Amino acid sequence: MKNSRFVLTAFLGTLLASVAFGCAPAADKFAASSNGVYMEGTYFGEKTVTFTIAQTKNEFVKTYDNGIQIVGEKKKGDCVYYIIDTNKRLITKVSQSNLYRIGMFLDWNAMTGLINLMPGTKLMKERESDSGSACEWYRVENKKTRICMNTEFNLPVAIEENGITVERTFRLEGSDSITSAESVVAKYLRQSYRFVDADEDISPDVD
Repeated sequence: MKNSRFVLTAFLGTLLASVAFGCAPAADKFAASSNGVYMEGTYFGEKTVTFTIAQTKNEFVKTYDNGIQIVGEKKKGDCVYYIIDTNKRLITKVSQSNLYRIGMFLDWNAMTGLINLMPGTKLMKERESDSGSACEWYRVENKKTRICMNTEFNLPVAIEENGITVERTFRLEGSDSITSAESVVAKYLRQSYRFVDADEDISPDVD
């Protein structure tokens, strides 16, 4: 368990160092496309990281320009993630329930959304809007954070922290052609990437 936990923690640590936010309210983001949503954007911080994400209700593929890729799919009532490090040629598989078990509260919404909102957090709508980005500005209650939510997909297209832009979405659209999570993982396995199943060591019912 210690080895798998170390590997998984290291990968998620790399990801979280690049992604300052996670988890956005996006219940209606598939309304404009029955098949999926595609978006491109940039996180601004100590390091500038660009990303793309293709997602449907049951799977997603999120790719960062730092060599990290996360693939998620919903299986048998749980979410399963594959953290792919293309620099180390390594794939780590872990389920949502086991992420919680080792104290990592990164979930499906955190990976497909763009801002970290704790349960019960209120968004206060502002009068200002951005017609060019088709978004409406909200202020996070008791925080110096502002979010411009796209009115069609209910996803952030801009995030400000203390008056500074920390995320900007440059492309957001419905998509009819999204590569399946299974085919992405299979592609890397064919390239002889090493595979680590963290669930085998973390699950309490595994000896």
